[in-house]
Amino acid sequence: MKRKFHLLNLAAFSFLVFILTGNNLYSQHQHGHPPGSVDGYINMLETPDRASWQMPEKVVNYLGIKEGDVIADIGAGSGYFTVFLSKKAGNNGKVLACDIEKGMINYIEERIKKENLKNVVPVLCKPDDPMLFPSSADLVFICDTYHHIEKRNEYLKLLKKYSKPEGRIAIIDYQKKETPHGPPLSMRISKEDIVKEITDAGYKLEAEFFFLPYQYFLVFRK
Repeated sequence: MKRKFHLLNLAAFSFLVFILTGNNLYSQHQHGHPPGSVDGYINMLETPDRASWQMPEKVVNYLGIKEGDVIADIGAGSGYFTVFLSKKAGNNGKVLACDIEKGMINYIEERIKKENLKNVVPVLCKPDDPMLFPSSADLVFICDTYHHIEKRNEYLKLLKKYSKPEGRIAIIDYQKKETPHGPPLSMRISKEDIVKEITDAGYKLEAEFFFLPYQYFLVFRK
């Protein structure tokens, strides 16, 4: 009888651990990073074959960035795009590399030193607030992060406040269909919904580019 009671307690405890850790992993995925170590996530972001389909240099060339622009890289992660944005902004510009994960910010800080990225400023932000200054950003760049943002209507209001009067938002996110890369289909957002959400927030769709095989590439202006 005691053994049976012990086994029941053990089973209950195991179930509780499963629920708690499972919720934690789901929460990590929901807030911008899949479960696992920071190092593992960085390796995934920086995998050599990513350039073949992400085309970072071409993407940045299509953004119309001017020397001296201030760019907010929301969900910067390892700084994959931050480096390319930094080159375009030039010595008189600035890239705010924003991420909610302290490990990512630490990695970007090391990258700034190693690659001499003098115009990059790491920003540890909140899941519901990128923590920028009002009217500070010429361009808000959000790659593969928009679908993770909860309460997007409120978040877009903040982005509008943080953007300059003619500020822009560039969204790159995974198409709502099965692709070799990207999150589960259930987490993806259709292009139509993205456009509606951002135009409802007071922006207008300025440009759409079609060269990325797995992602939408949309640019909006205030």
